[in-house]
Amino acid sequence: MELASAPLLRGRGADFSVALQALVTSMNSTAVREAILVQSGFPLPGDMPAFLLLNQLIYRTVARPTDMADAIGTGRSNVSKIVRRLEVAGLVGRMPDPEDGRQSIVGLTAAGREVAERIVAVSSSAYDVIFEDWADTDFEQLEALVVRLVANIDDRLDHAIERTSGVRLPRPVSADSTSAV
Repeated sequence: MELASAPLLRGRGADFSVALQALVTSMNSTAVREAILVQSGFPLPGDMPAFLLLNQLIYRTVARPTDMADAIGTGRSNVSKIVRRLEVAGLVGRMPDPEDGRQSIVGLTAAGREVAERIVAVSSSAYDVIFEDWADTDFEQLEALVVRLVANIDDRLDHAIERTSGVRLPRPVSADSTSAV
């Protein structure tokens, strides 16, 4: 049997696609998630679903369990179990959804916010090391282009990124808005 050895990606953006895929895969890996869980002192050791749900609340502030289920890739009944574990730990609370009283929303408590701040600090410190030798203008240009890229992808995917991440990025005023960067 002969194995195919030619690269599958060619042409404009091939290196970009490979690099972006490598970055997303690496940063979304179990190893990276577990390291952040441990380094942040997450109070439910080893409970990755609870960690992921709390991470979603960092970006969303409050959310419906259904939205959380989609975001962390599990069913709504499982989200209810995860929310219960987080409630027992004092990290989240529930209340009726002000837009639809038949549903509930989940949000961080003061203790949950403290844990979330530790998670953000651990994640941010990794970026500080990565960009410590970058000029401010280089970082600002990268930041503007990444925000533009993700916003454009989100627009083309009917806001799938926003729905799954809870993050709404600012949209450039025009296609040329970052060309001066």
